[in-house]
Amino acid sequence: MSVETETPMETAATPNSGADIHPAAQPFLFLTRDKVRRNFLWLPLVGLIICSVLGVFHPQKHPLPYEQYIPGSWAIFGFLVFCGVGLCATTFAHFLARPESYYGEGGLPDPEDSLEASEAKGDAT
Repeated sequence: MSVETETPMETAATPNSGADIHPAAQPFLFLTRDKVRRNFLWLPLVGLIICSVLGVFHPQKHPLPYEQYIPGSWAIFGFLVFCGVGLCATTFAHFLARPESYYGEGGLPDPEDSLEASEAKGDAT
């Protein structure tokens, strides 16, 4: 006698199915596609090139001292910082993350401050 049960993977919705996803997030589901994730750097790179070309034809009113040698250096600097933050995201998450038990098991430290306690008392907020 065998009992067939569904595994959690069978019942879970796929990322692009739209089930259990907030309506405001629906337009951004294309960002989870592999093609988009592999090529995410091209848009900022094109922006860097456009801003650098604009920097040559429309120089700043008060440029930095090295701006005369490297036009559009602010775009290059911004692109490098963008790439640096993206590459360091895993390291940042490692240092900033907290263990699951960091805040304890019981929820709020003082149960009297909880929303359920104030609704039970009849307080209107």
